Amino acid sequence: MTAGRRVARAAPPGRARHRTTILGLTLALGGSLVACDAGPDGSPEQVAAELAAGLESGDLGGVSLVDSTPADAAAQLERAHTGLGEAPLSVEVLDVGEPDEAQRAQARLRLTWDLPGEGADLDQEVALRMQVAEDQWVASWEHALLGVPRGQELRLEETPPVRADVVDRDGEPLATGRPVWRIGIDKTAVEPEAFRSAARDLAQAADLDAEPYAERVWTAGEQAFVELITYRQSDPDGQDLAAATEGIPGAVAIEDELVLGPTRTFAQPLLGTVGPVTQELLEQHPDRYAEGDEVGRSGLQAAFDESLRGEPGLRVAAVDADTGRVTDTLLERDPVAGDPLRLTLSTSMQRAAETALGEVGPASALVAIDHTTGDVLALANGPGSEGRSTALASQYPPGSTFKLASALGLLRDGSTPQTTVTCTESLVVDGYEFTNVPGYPVSALGEIPLTTAMANSCNTALIAERDRVPMEALAQAAADLGIGGVWDMPVTAFSGSVPVEAASETEHAASLIGQGRVLASPTAMAVVAATVAQGSPVVPRVVDGQEVPEPDGALSPEESEALRTMMRAVVTEGGGSMLADNPGPPVLAKTGTAEVGTDDPPRTPVWMVAVQGDLAVAVFVEEGERGSTTAGPIMDAFLTEVVEDG
Repeated sequence: MTAGRRVARAAPPGRARHRTTILGLTLALGGSLVACDAGPDGSPEQVAAELAAGLESGDLGGVSLVDSTPADAAAQLERAHTGLGEAPLSVEVLDVGEPDEAQRAQARLRLTWDLPGEGADLDQEVALRMQVAEDQWVASWEHALLGVPRGQELRLEETPPVRADVVDRDGEPLATGRPVWRIGIDKTAVEPEAFRSAARDLAQAADLDAEPYAERVWTAGEQAFVELITYRQSDPDGQDLAAATEGIPGAVAIEDELVLGPTRTFAQPLLGTVGPVTQELLEQHPDRYAEGDEVGRSGLQAAFDESLRGEPGLRVAAVDADTGRVTDTLLERDPVAGDPLRLTLSTSMQRAAETALGEVGPASALVAIDHTTGDVLALANGPGSEGRSTALASQYPPGSTFKLASALGLLRDGSTPQTTVTCTESLVVDGYEFTNVPGYPVSALGEIPLTTAMANSCNTALIAERDRVPMEALAQAAADLGIGGVWDMPVTAFSGSVPVEAASETEHAASLIGQGRVLASPTAMAVVAATVAQGSPVVPRVVDGQEVPEPDGALSPEESEALRTMMRAVVTEGGGSMLADNPGPPVLAKTGTAEVGTDDPPRTPVWMVAVQGDLAVAVFVEEGERGSTTAGPIMDAFLTEVVEDG
């Protein structure tokens, strides 16, 4: 050690007083000073342990140093490790060598950063030099103790994970990365005085409101790219707009890739969306998400985000502190792809369902289930649903399709499909007049078999038998057909509800024809049809292999056969006659029309459920004429397309 080098730390308290005391005692004993070398304070082991603790905590104030001050060393530490973010550092003393004759010693330390995610952490082994200065063991500070040479810093960079696809039942991609154009104004490529005019021109070319976009462009940062719209590159409108950007100053079409379904509407909102992580998610899951992550925002993408998004890769590099240039890669982890999510959907059936609903103005839905497995093969929402989950989550009175539950109640009270019931033009219950649908056939009035009443959907015949099917029995029959069942769907779904008590005789009567407080979703009514076809309760599932709850309900073989007989009569002699000549196995069906609201005339949600082979289907339109005339043609088109496609 060079003579006169000072230790960058004050001597321990009391040390000077201790020396004075020894000297005074020696002089008092005779004036002679006996040579006594007690050795320097501390030890190499102690210094190594103190430095290790200081590096871990970032506080080097308690470490005796030469060649730097604790404050300067701590500043170097902060600069060198800031690029590693919140990764915790632990420091282990591996070994400490014996001091040499010059009172110098060395130790080996291992620096370990606990990096995010699974996989190897960053280990750096560094050498610590120690020596004696001013009669105490001290550490010789070197920048290399931080894991990088002087002038360099450590930097952690994450590589985005490879998001897995959502695939159909055959493994074909549904939601996957698809090429898009992000079209907008690049403010660095246009003069400031032209910001507003360029924005207006681009918005007008896209047939969008120009002024709000012009204002967004004007108020954005000077170097901002202000996106107007994103188009699939396969979309002709997107192709036209991308070409139009060439003639608008500052307008650009940036090529990108987004996770999208086969079409804009395909199985939405079941599939869900992927987008930048929200502030809410960052606050809820700070250990899972980071700023800039792409995450599932809705639907199945959100429900299965953790397994779909995979693990990000990362790289830890030494970079030049001034230029940021990478000088050495210290550790690299490849991203781990997520696990594909296989659905029960059939791409061809889903397309057929969406085609069948394509021209329907009001909110609408079509749900198709394989009743032998519970697999949902199609789950379509029409354009009038405007992105809402009509198929799974809506709550509407099921109208006369619910008469399957009422008929089951009568079967359990001893009726058969041939039992005579009375169908009148109208029936008054507690002062309220119930009628049949307009145009109800006169030939199906009077004393008729229950099958004929179901085929033509006679309201008054079912209501007249209300004393035989009290509300509790009706609710139980509905439950045994699957309404109100537990599905454990990974997304919001409504399985239906039926009150066990009626507030009045009128409500009891209305419940028998699927109104009052009786509610269902299109999926719930598809389950009813599936249960009748299967002869036992069916629980729907949208994820392949998903374990579903054991249903509580039960049907006897005689009950399910009787219900199938009455559903077939709907096609052969009633409101489902448009399905009589459909190709493929014989079709069974039930139509339904409900009345809701206080308008005059009231709004009329319309339904049809059907069974053909292994397929159980429900069609719903929020407002239509009748189940047979509005929902029937949609069902006909769908079943025909499915059979013809094989």
